[in-house]
Amino acid sequence: MKSLIRWLPVVLGFAVVVSVNTGAAPTSRTRDVCIVNTTGGGSLNTFIFRDVEPLSPGRAISLQGLFFTSARKVAPFDGSAAMVSNGTVRLGLFVHSTAESTNDFTISGVTDTNFVGTLSFDNDGDFVPNGTLAMQLAECAAISIP
Repeated sequence: MKSLIRWLPVVLGFAVVVSVNTGAAPTSRTRDVCIVNTTGGGSLNTFIFRDVEPLSPGRAISLQGLFFTSARKVAPFDGSAAMVSNGTVRLGLFVHSTAESTNDFTISGVTDTNFVGTLSFDNDGDFVPNGTLAMQLAECAAISIP
């Protein structure tokens, strides 16, 4: 019994080290993602997604961020994205732009994990696309937010 008591601090110390080392490490890292579209009229549509969680098949994530055009009027957006089994992403956003613009609008489309792809927009509220935006990945550090 005395030898067991002498080993008790060593065993407890080992148990603490093992529990600390096997503790749940962060499994996800968020990132910012920026996409842009230059339309035929020279207007630049910019979406800055903040704190994007990693996507995986069969999982949906919440999205939020900022939208603006070359008119430099910032509007917040929120939405979600879901990855399907083939790795493509279904994206849906609601842009709250009536604070400085004429209308709120929705965005949806099939993209990659960086939200690059062709997005449809509905800017008259009838739930029918009014046009598309071909989005490209942009370096977030290079974008000046108004």
